[in-house]
This record gives sequence, C-alpha cells and structure tokens, in this order.
Amino acid sequence: MKSDLLQKAVKEIKVNLNLVVENAEYKEKPYRNGLEAKTAFIRSETLIQKIHEVIKVSIHEELKRQKIRHVIHPPIGNRSPELNVWGLLKKKKQDIVILFNNQNPEMIKKGPLKGQCDELGKRASETAIVIGVRSQLSSIAKNFDTLMERAFAETLNLRLKYPSLVMGEIYLLAVREYDEQQMKENRIAWKSKYTKVEKFISIFNAMSQRKNFNKIYDAYKYERSTLLLVDFSSEPPIISAILIMEIAQICH
Repeated sequence: MKSDLLQKAVKEIKVNLNLVVENAEYKEKPYRNGLEAKTAFIRSETLIQKIHEVIKVSIHEELKRQKIRHVIHPPIGNRSPELNVWGLLKKKKQDIVILFNNQNPEMIKKGPLKGQCDELGKRASETAIVIGVRSQLSSIAKNFDTLMERAFAETLNLRLKYPSLVMGEIYLLAVREYDEQQMKENRIAWKSKYTKVEKFISIFNAMSQRKNFNKIYDAYKYERSTLLLVDFSSEPPIISAILIMEIAQICH
C-alpha cells in the first residue's frame, strides 16, 4: 500500500469529518447536531472511499509492475459500479473486485439460488480478488461483535460457492475514539482511553493467511488482511501501526 497516498487520505478524512461535525451539515443539508451530520457522512461511505482509492491505486500499480492483465471494479476514481459476487446463499456488491478473466454470465444450476443469473460467471469469479473495506471511528466496543461476525459470514458465503476465490480485508480503526457526546455539541474531541487494539490484532491474525483452498475449516479466512491503526487526535493523524500482508502478491 502506498504510504504517501495513505497518509494523505487519513488527513483528508480528519479534515472532512471535522467540518461536518462542527458545521452540523453534510452536502449542504443541515442537521440538528454534529453527531447526526457525522452519521449521515459515514453512511454515505464518502469517508471510506478515500481508503478505497488508495487500495485500488496501490494494487493497480503493483499488478502493472508485474505485467499482469487485470480490471479493477469500481474503476480508479469512481465509486461505482460495484460488482456483485455470488455466494452460496446470496449475492453481494463488493467494495473492490479485481478480475483477471472476462465476465461470462451464466445460470446458477444448483443450490438455493438455482435459476438466477450469475453476472460474472464461474471462471471470472473463482479467479478474482475480492476486497472488503471497513472503518470504525467511534462506538468501537459496542460494534465489535457485529463487525467480526459480518467479516466471518461474508467470506464463508462466497467460499462455499467459489473455494479458490482470493479475499482480502482492510480495516481502519481509530486508536482513540471520537467522543460522540461532544459531537452532539458540534465539537471535536476524543475519549481519554485508547482503543484496546490487542483483540483486533488477535482476530485478524486468526482470520487471515488461508493456505489451503481445499480445507473447509479455512474457508472463513482471508488470504491477506490489513489493519490500519490511526490516531486522529494527532495533527497530522498518525498511522501508528499497519499490519500489512500484501494482497497484490497473490495473483493467479
């Protein structure tokens, strides 16, 4: 991952979030307070798109260097269209998909989704790289279980259909939480205690580095993950730790 682009992205995230909270406004729409404006900002995914772009540019440059033909969805500089990748139980739009084979739509012939059309097709899907991008800046402890369960379920759903699918996860975590009570007063502040990052590190280590495509008990694991630990209370924000296992090195 390109460190200069990453540093620029987290700085822009902080600046933009501060403006939304302090003005209690997002996209020229006023809100009752900074917390409500911040919620609208987060849900729009505008904030996390800056990390999407860093990832797409970094992977594109690495694959280009290796002279590997590929197509990235959504294209660099765009938020859409996101591609659906079909799993055993449902399809889901994915944050970033890198294809190495052409799309070839085909009908699903068995399973719960029998009779529906898989727009990518088997060959394109099973040789793709699928990357999820998430962030958590506040209410970290409250949302931990939900976020981890979702990460586990999404890999398993796709892998039960395409065991050889390569998957990665990028997780941006604030090492000091934003104080949401202060946001209600349109102020930016951080909680005094630091985030207990040890459990995140432990979980991501346990859910990463899948080595055997044929081992069903490894199906929930990502091939590679990146945990970005950022201190937004510093100026500029400090990327205090990055656990990087490069996704771009695992190409078909």
